[in-house]
Formats: sequence, C-alpha cells, structure tokens
Amino acid sequence: MGPDLRILVDDDSARVYRRGDKVTGRVVLGLESEEDIAALKISFLGTCTTTTTRPVYTPHEADVTQSMQRYQERVQLFQFEQDLLAECMLAPNKESWTFDFKFPELTSLRFSRWQHGSKYLKSSHPLPPSFQTNTSGGQAVISYFLRATLLRGGTQDPIETQELLPYHPTPEDIQLEPKIHLRVLYAQIWKPLSESRTPFDKALSKLSCRNSARSNGPRIVPTLHHPEMIAPGQNIPLYISLEDTQPAPQQPVSQCILDSLTVKISTHTTSMCGQSASAPEDIMVRHVTCLSKTNMAKPLPFGTKHKLANNFRLVDDAECVPSFKTYTITRRYDLNVSIGLKYEGRDFTIRCRTLLEILPRIPRELMPTMPEDEVAEIDPLPLYKPREPSREFAPHYESLYELERGSSSEASLVYTRSRGSSWMSNVSTPASEMEEMGFEERPIQDP
Repeated sequence: MGPDLRILVDDDSARVYRRGDKVTGRVVLGLESEEDIAALKISFLGTCTTTTTRPVYTPHEADVTQSMQRYQERVQLFQFEQDLLAECMLAPNKESWTFDFKFPELTSLRFSRWQHGSKYLKSSHPLPPSFQTNTSGGQAVISYFLRATLLRGGTQDPIETQELLPYHPTPEDIQLEPKIHLRVLYAQIWKPLSESRTPFDKALSKLSCRNSARSNGPRIVPTLHHPEMIAPGQNIPLYISLEDTQPAPQQPVSQCILDSLTVKISTHTTSMCGQSASAPEDIMVRHVTCLSKTNMAKPLPFGTKHKLANNFRLVDDAECVPSFKTYTITRRYDLNVSIGLKYEGRDFTIRCRTLLEILPRIPRELMPTMPEDEVAEIDPLPLYKPREPSREFAPHYESLYELERGSSSEASLVYTRSRGSSWMSNVSTPASEMEEMGFEERPIQDP
C-alpha cells in the first residue's frame, strides 16, 4: 500500500467562503515504509473550465454524426502555492504540515483580446461564485479547491489529492429594500376607442370642428415600476401606473381593469472555449414562470400607482446564482412581465422585458435589522368561531343496553379524544362536552 495523503481543513465542510476569508488546515502524510520524497507542496487554485463538442464536416461524407471534435479551455482565476517539504528520506510514520491561504478579491490573470477575441474578458474582476451546469455540448464549471502534490524520487508517479471549497461573492452595498426604477412604455400607448373606428370616421373627425381628443377617447400611456437589482429572499416590488394624456372634459371617466398578470424570469448562460479563430459558444436559455394570474378584475384608476403582487420574493436555491461575467462563462437574467388590461370591453396586453441583476445572497450576520414599525403584508386566517350544537340527538342508550361502569382503557381514551365524535352519530362533540359526559345508574326493569 502506497503513501496516504490527505487534506484536513479546519473549518466546517459545509462552510461557504467569501471574499477575504482565510483557509487554514493541515496536510497529513502517512507512510508504511521508507520513501524517497522529492517535494511536498499544496496549491490553492480557482479555475474556470469549459468543454463542448462540434461535428466535423468531411467533404463527400453525408453522415456527420460519426465524427465529433471536442473543445476544452481551462483558465486559472488565481493560483497560490506553499512548499511543505523539501527533498528528503522519510521513515515510516504519520506527519502533518499546516497551511494558510486567503481568498483574493480579484482574479490575478490578464489576457489579450488579440489572442482570445473581443468577447474574452481580459481585465481582472471580482471572483465569480462556484458554478456548474451542463451545456448543449459539454459543461461549464467554476471551482475553487486545494490540491496537495507529493513528488517521489525515481520513476514513481506523483500522488495528488484535492479538497473543494464552495465560494460565494460578498454583496457590495447591503440594502434592505431594492431600488425601484420607472420605465415609461411609449411604444405601447393604447387608444382603446380608436380601434373600432373605420378610416372614414377618422378622416371625418379631422375635418369636423369638434375636438378630436373627445371623439378618439383616452390615450393610455403605461408605466412599469420594477427593480433592476434584487437579492435572494428580498421582496420584488412590481407596480403599474396608467396615464390618460387625452382626458375628455366634462365626461364620465371609465377605468381600466387589470385582468391578468404573468411574470417570468429568463436565465441566459453563455459558455465558450477555444481560441479566437475557432471559439465555439454554447448558449442556454431557460424560462421560469413565477406568477400567473387570470380573471383578477382589479380596477386601475388613472394617475395612481398600483401594486401587482404581494410578497413576491426570489427563492434562494441552487438555481439562484448571482449574475456574473468571467473569462469564458457569463450568467445573466431577464425579467419578463405581461399585463392584461380591459377598457369598455376591449382587451390589451402590455409586455415588458428588462435586465434583472441578481445580487449575491446577504449573509445573516450582515442582514440589516427590520424596522420596528414595519408589518409584513400577510393575509390573516379567519378567527375561530365555535359551531352551534346540532339539534339531532343520539338515542337514549340506557334504555336500550345495560351499561357497566368501569375504567376505560388508555387506548380507548386516546381514540375518543383524537376523533372528537361518535362513530355512530357522526356528529362532532366539543372537548368540553366529552370531559363532562357521564352516565347515571338506573335500575333495569324486566319487560
């Protein structure tokens, strides 16, 4: 049996590291016989690995599925090394050496776009999170790990062992509530009453002396209020406001009706590998429906901001990876909102797609305290009201059967209290009645 090489990290194996965290531990080497050691070192690395495949087109060959070319690119985000042992002869024993590393703030490598192309991120940037996903032709992996290497003398093969370290970025500016941005949708101005007019009516209204704004009806300009950056667990505020830019004076004003709402979040993951001359890219797009409501029938007065959803939050799971861009992997998100409106029997749909940056999740120790006067919008459950006792009474059992007074068994008591009703009458009995229930001794007369 050969040497036993292990890496023991001081922290918990489930710990998620962040920017500036220290990584300490020991490298343990166990030998059963004397070994000629050339060197023992430990490395702390961050890598970005992408793989994909493409078909190889051969002239005068119709079937291209038989030959596939594999592409792979491995970029080091950073690399630190520590020498633990120099060349020596080690006796059979079990020894350990300590190590000490620290997660850097930025990547340490720079690349030239003349060599890798314009899409390659050449400058140093914050470390991306630990990430792994399957692409259409391969994989995209971002990993951080420790690697211990034992070099032995002679022609013996080196021995290596690795220990993965999960990493998650640290949010720069911690905010309890996301900032809301306005987006006026001028390209989706709606004139509901002008849709049913014929070209002759439109031409006649221009020639008449009457005000065309009154005959054309309202001119509705929608505005969507949405966040551009959001963190997992935060409330996603969504509002809509409608403005009538052609109000008809001295006429009854009708209201728009909110009929439906659909909110989707689209995930875009780009993975590329190879040089600039042949750099295949894999783009994965996934759409997740977060909200889908119909027949809402909610009035929307003009000039007022209306909330579209209550307590709409981003689920903090494995799919909720922060937005990032590194050398060969990019992850971004889109927020797609579809709002159905009604006005005097006419339907209209507002569609809006905007970029949504998902921030790193906020650690609990860095989470700001909630204001004392803030109350969560939760629909309370209805208060309990006891039911009136039923007017259907069970038959007089004493007149039908002879009852013997005796102690009930434990099983029967448990069954009776858990059910709370008689198996014959099928009428619920309150617990207070069950506790007060009793039988009187009566003589039994022979018929």
